[in-house]
Amino acid sequence: MTEYGLCLWTFGSIDFEEKCRLASEIGVDGVEVQGNIKEDPKKIKSVLQKYNLKALSITPEDLDISSSDAKERQQAIEYYLKLVDWATKLEVPRFCLHGQVGKINWDKNLQEHWKLLVDSVKIILNKAQDNNLEVVYEVLNRYENYQVLTAKEGLKLISEVNNENLKLLLDAYHMNIEEENPASAIDLAGEKLGVYHVADSNRQAVGNGHTDFAAQFVALKKINYVGPIIMEISAAGPNPFTPMKENDYLKEDIDFYKKTLKILKKNFD
Repeated sequence: MTEYGLCLWTFGSIDFEEKCRLASEIGVDGVEVQGNIKEDPKKIKSVLQKYNLKALSITPEDLDISSSDAKERQQAIEYYLKLVDWATKLEVPRFCLHGQVGKINWDKNLQEHWKLLVDSVKIILNKAQDNNLEVVYEVLNRYENYQVLTAKEGLKLISEVNNENLKLLLDAYHMNIEEENPASAIDLAGEKLGVYHVADSNRQAVGNGHTDFAAQFVALKKINYVGPIIMEISAAGPNPFTPMKENDYLKEDIDFYKKTLKILKKNFD
């Protein structure tokens, strides 16, 4: 049975319990938790249980695992190694890994920078595998990062890391920018698709933009996708890197999520 979720970061700076209350009101099965490893995972589990929510995945902090600065890169790797322990205590099945948002220019030649990425992911995956955790590498877009922008590039990373616990996170919003055919990208990912993120072309509710979700839903069924469908929607307004907009952004978020969840259930239940 399909599990539906949403990303808690999209609710902004309100406290964790209020975010969970809103998620429960919307009607999702679970949430993608923010990876603040300073928070007590036992407390997080308790709040999730209170609102009958599962921890479906983790949104990590924004760090540069392929930095040419060895100290910066090591700090990023150390965060993810600690995140593995934190995720294990939280009893979440997977966590997300991605390139640093805002890293749109390379600071070394492409081949060397790619090798740094592969080497870092290998280190993280080795520990994740020991803890029986799946890792989903999120394919972003050129306005956020420059390294892994398509399903094809993501599969190249998986091949070179060579660890069965590494899968892809494909996001409808990012695919709208980078993929020639998002449905074909889903088909290409096949069994390597670990998480599917949902937002329309304007990062709003399904139906508020121009994304051809019908084709993507057909592709998901064709590959027998069994992972979670996690919505990552944002209210309209300036600065795409913050969820907090003018006016009552939370009400707009909630309306977008309810509308999208209804469409998802109609297609997958």
